[in-house]
Amino acid sequence: MKIILRDNRLPIIKTKNLVLRDIELQDISVEYIEWLNDPVVTRYLEIRFVPQTKDKVIEYVQSALKDIRNKMHFGVYDKGGRRLVGTVTLPHIDWNHYFADISFVIGHSEASGKGYATEAVHGVVYYVFRQCKLVKLYGGYYQGHENSANVFRKNGFRTEGRISKKFIDYKNQRVDHIIEGLLSKEFKPDEKLLGKLPPKIIVD
Repeated sequence: MKIILRDNRLPIIKTKNLVLRDIELQDISVEYIEWLNDPVVTRYLEIRFVPQTKDKVIEYVQSALKDIRNKMHFGVYDKGGRRLVGTVTLPHIDWNHYFADISFVIGHSEASGKGYATEAVHGVVYYVFRQCKLVKLYGGYYQGHENSANVFRKNGFRTEGRISKKFIDYKNQRVDHIIEGLLSKEFKPDEKLLGKLPPKIIVD
């Protein structure tokens, strides 16, 4: 594993198989827009309610890059950091209480089923706990979304709550919102996901 800190930009986080970094404008390809609009990819995501265009995605990415202290939007890249296959996002970071919420998606069809979501989340969790000194992370998913449940479990999160019948799923059925949480002291870095842990963080 390697973490490279950069001035006024998100770090580059290199895990065993992936590279996580800020999304650059040249990464916003037709392929990326297509899987953001793929109903199979988005059926458990709120983004499914708003068709995505290149202009909308560019606006969102640029907005996220303006304030990386209070929001982190990582692109997830495979093929040595060349292909954008997903994202891991901390939409709201609270520095008064040192917590944040976390969400994730692997959208590229060729990248699904490889454990990339678990690995990418693990890398971001390691960074925000060890380098940023956050104390608490939480996230949620639609009842029935077993892939998200597995990603949280494999990263050490525990179910902390359930909001009954909060969401309408892609089958037009009302389902619960499951809330998962993790404290920094509970997190156990896994070198099978991260690779050999670094002795120090590198500053670019």
